[in-house]
Amino acid sequence: MAEKFNTSDLSKKELAGNLRKPEGDNGVEVGKQMNKGNEYISKYSYEQLKPIGNEKVLEIGMGNGFFVPYLMKLADVDYTGLDYSPLMVSEAEKLNNELKKQRRIKFIEGSVEKVPFEDHFFDAIVTANTIYFWPNVVENAKELLRVLKPGGRLLVAYRNKELLDKIEFTKYGFNKYEISEVEEVFEKSGFKNISTKVLDEPALDFDGKPLTVKGVYTIAYK
Repeated sequence: MAEKFNTSDLSKKELAGNLRKPEGDNGVEVGKQMNKGNEYISKYSYEQLKPIGNEKVLEIGMGNGFFVPYLMKLADVDYTGLDYSPLMVSEAEKLNNELKKQRRIKFIEGSVEKVPFEDHFFDAIVTANTIYFWPNVVENAKELLRVLKPGGRLLVAYRNKELLDKIEFTKYGFNKYEISEVEEVFEKSGFKNISTKVLDEPALDFDGKPLTVKGVYTIAYK
């Protein structure tokens, strides 16, 4: 049976708004639903990133941080989660409180528009299901390029336009991309050695409509 993404308590427009920036009680619940919808794409994005111990890794839009322990099992990295939603930062802090005592993990509020770190700071950047909400994808990608070390890598995971067009709430505030468009964005931003992989996932049920799901993983280097 397909995992059910429960969207019944909010209008599709309200749901889309909370997927972009979770707020209040609804935001907490949407964060939990995102854990269902993002399980494979988040875990696969970490795997495709191929983290190495002691690397400085930035995640854009980690949500409530539910999958951070999975990343830390892959490699003992120095992890920073950056999220536009103060609520998600707070939830991530709570959820990873014990892990933070043992590992180098921090969560901060911020935007892909202006990452609060100096130039050439991170070895790697990863993000899943956030590119739809970037205000200006080329300029925002340039900002990520700025904070990457020379030779550093960016891994962006997303759903392609064909799938998103089948989900009603993506009509509200989602910018949808084909693989070629994402690769072109990174090329224009100054990234090099750009490549994309598509991986199958189990079906997801959106409002009683099971959909075949694929995750798209574009990686690029500074």
